[in-house]
Amino acid sequence: MRKRVKLVLLSLMMLLLVGCVRPYKTPHIETIEPHQTAFLIPLVGDNKANQQEFMSESYLEERKVPTKEIEIPQRWVQTGRFNNQGQWRDSARLILVDRSPVTREWTQSPDTGTSSKNEGIIAESKESISFMVGVNASAQIDEQDAAKFLYRYNNKDLSYIMDTEIRAMVESAFVSNSGKLTMAEIIEKKAEIINEVRAEVIPYFEERGITITVLGLKGDIEYLNSQIQEAIDKKFKEEKALEAQRVANQRLIEEAEAKAKAELRAQQIINQKEIEAAEAKAKAAKLMSESLEFQIKLQELENQRVFVENWNGELPQIMGGDNGLLFNLPMNDLGK
Repeated sequence: MRKRVKLVLLSLMMLLLVGCVRPYKTPHIETIEPHQTAFLIPLVGDNKANQQEFMSESYLEERKVPTKEIEIPQRWVQTGRFNNQGQWRDSARLILVDRSPVTREWTQSPDTGTSSKNEGIIAESKESISFMVGVNASAQIDEQDAAKFLYRYNNKDLSYIMDTEIRAMVESAFVSNSGKLTMAEIIEKKAEIINEVRAEVIPYFEERGITITVLGLKGDIEYLNSQIQEAIDKKFKEEKALEAQRVANQRLIEEAEAKAKAELRAQQIINQKEIEAAEAKAKAAKLMSESLEFQIKLQELENQRVFVENWNGELPQIMGGDNGLLFNLPMNDLGK
């Protein structure tokens, strides 16, 4: 009997000891990806003493996680009479901000846009002509702006913000700027209009932690009135035909000018050759004349040489007259 009582008491003691042991606290490990920024927010403790700055931008910045892996602190929450009746719960919340770039194309056609819905931007000109344009945009959250984004948007998905708030502001700015211009001015100044939209939209969201890297028009202007679109298409075709004819005419003019230049150049070459031939002929005649004069002088020198060689030393007898001079005539012959 006593042995049986001892066994019962021992069993009861074992049950009490086992029942007092809490379950093992399994570490809660989280990995932070390269495109993420993490914030570890305490769920208990200091938050009550810091209600004024709770979840402010500076508060979040101080709780940014600098590592790429972190163990979430845990606390034991007892839910029953015995010490082992309860569970381990996280003492802090890990918030991950996804900084991946997001691109959106808001167009009319499902083949070109991000969504299958018609998301083109509709606007009106100064003379109330309705039209639609496509817009493409890309945005991201930079590392240094993660706390600002988390505070402003409570970690909403960036794609959702682009399709709602950013698109709405782009549409508002585009409509406002287009309504001040005529349709002709809108077509001419599309680049200026989208630049004004960028100047209004990009700084606004930059202050809220979103960096817009791309914001521009996509595709052509599409008119909501089919008759206007048909008239524009007709005018476009006529302008294209006129441009094609202008190009063809310009090509003919250029070919004619090229032919005329070639003919002129050929004639200039012929004229130059004739001039050169005439100059060569004149030069040859001059050389021939100079050569003849040279030969005459050479012959005179030759005659003087022969005379000198045959001279006997006597001076020539000269007699003047109306008909010139007579050389080497004997005096007795002159007297006859």
